[in-house]
Amino acid sequence: FIITMATAGPIAAISALAEQAANRVCADCVSAPPCAVSVNVGGAFVCGACAVAHRQAGYRTRSIERDRWQESETAELQGNSVLAETLETRMPPFYRRPMPDDPAVIRTQFVLAKYKRGEFANPARQAAYHRSGGGFVKSGRLMKRLTVPSVAAASVLHGGSGGSSSGGKFSQRLFELSERDNYLRYHSDDTSDSTVRASLPLDQLNVAMVGALIEMAHPHLMMISYPSGEYTRCLYVYHEDGEEIVAWYNAIRGCQYYRLRMSLVPPERLLQLSYEPRLADWLYKTGPRLSEPWRRRWCLLLRRSLLYYSASMQPLAKGELWLGEAPAYQVLTGPPTGLRRKSVGNHVFTVRTPERDYAFSTDSADCCRRWVAAIADLLAVPPTPQDFLYCKKSST
Repeated sequence: FIITMATAGPIAAISALAEQAANRVCADCVSAPPCAVSVNVGGAFVCGACAVAHRQAGYRTRSIERDRWQESETAELQGNSVLAETLETRMPPFYRRPMPDDPAVIRTQFVLAKYKRGEFANPARQAAYHRSGGGFVKSGRLMKRLTVPSVAAASVLHGGSGGSSSGGKFSQRLFELSERDNYLRYHSDDTSDSTVRASLPLDQLNVAMVGALIEMAHPHLMMISYPSGEYTRCLYVYHEDGEEIVAWYNAIRGCQYYRLRMSLVPPERLLQLSYEPRLADWLYKTGPRLSEPWRRRWCLLLRRSLLYYSASMQPLAKGELWLGEAPAYQVLTGPPTGLRRKSVGNHVFTVRTPERDYAFSTDSADCCRRWVAAIADLLAVPPTPQDFLYCKKSST
């Protein structure tokens, strides 16, 4: 298009700002190139996904290249570097920045915490998930999915019915968190004088926001997983308030972080605090004899394990397949040798382990490619010593 004298100034100004090193990466997720500017917050250069979060938070965004800029607008833009020096000076080291595939609640709450609530510049505003000096405690009520549905006590999530793969029964429970005593526990109901049903060691928990991965699930759904004997056990909770569920998510991460620091682990060697599922989908799986019927399974790729369930949001998997290191472990497109039963889906991939081959079938070539690529990426990286603490193997 033709740049007129009226627009040359603003265009030159926004272009110069966009070329600054700090403005070449998103101000919030710091993992994607910016395509827009959030105007009301002082001129944060953000990626497309974070721009959506800014608009959901009530801020106005403008495209760097497509919108017409006025000199009065460009003159007020501070850019990412200045905003970070102002708004992130006291951001806790454990607080989770949004990542490219994160659910909306993580991204939106980060934007609100940083720009609207000013939490990362003022520790006094972090009381919901952090306390300076350690010894953090938290209690509150969360909706927990019931292991055995109770029609009388439970509420139905998004119209789901008990035993369904996507809905299920949830009931309010009192949860308590203690950094010093190393537990996350919940009661049999929503009162403090009720029985403690389970007390889970904080340093063995993994928390992940999974509402976007499960059909018809609450958008604020959080999965808490932990080793339980020979199995990985999961419980699912949510809160209607996005700020509160993200506070719980970061509170657990914060307690884990400071417990690691107390163990004298150098900051540069701190372990990853939580792992998000790489993939979750409905697949088909046959048994170890490769002649058994194909059964539909909800599959979850988490850390270095492929867990498969008869339905989503189940506490225990039907099986857990540990993914070691190539070449002892491989993932191959196509069926394993000896497969004697036609697959339900049209696209098969094989996970080869030292013990046996596992055959999975998908409904589309794209789904098959995603799983093969994700597993191949895992196998290319050697397991860490901590990974072996979560090593679970399946024989079904």
